[in-house]
Amino acid sequence: MIKQLKQWLSGNPGETAAELSEEAAVAALLVEVMLADGSASDAEQRRLQSLFRRLFRDEAQQLELWLEQGRARQQQAISLFEFTTHLRALPATRREAILQALWHMALADGELDQQEEGIVRQVAELLYIPHSRFIQLKHRAQKGAD
Repeated sequence: MIKQLKQWLSGNPGETAAELSEEAAVAALLVEVMLADGSASDAEQRRLQSLFRRLFRDEAQQLELWLEQGRARQQQAISLFEFTTHLRALPATRREAILQALWHMALADGELDQQEEGIVRQVAELLYIPHSRFIQLKHRAQKGAD
């Protein structure tokens, strides 16, 4: 993080925010939720790939590339804003589909950790998803609905 701050202060922040694709932003958010509880089980890894395939059907052949970019970005990130800023312009239904995927990721190991829920909550706020819709999507994910 200090290295990133030094780069930013020197005027060389590396890749600009505009270079982040929707796929990489979503992959980074999914990875962030997956790692929030301090572990990543095989079931969570499989669920990550499944959710990503569902969200990006057309780009399924590039799955590993996007997930790798997302993982790299997640490790370098300072805040969730770096990812959500790219997703705010999406239609509400698309933003809700992304939030639904984050809920499924949070529940992939059968438990909802406080950190996981906190990240999903932050993302919902940053994507301007109303709290009532946030709760509805949580309940749908808990029931196993897609």
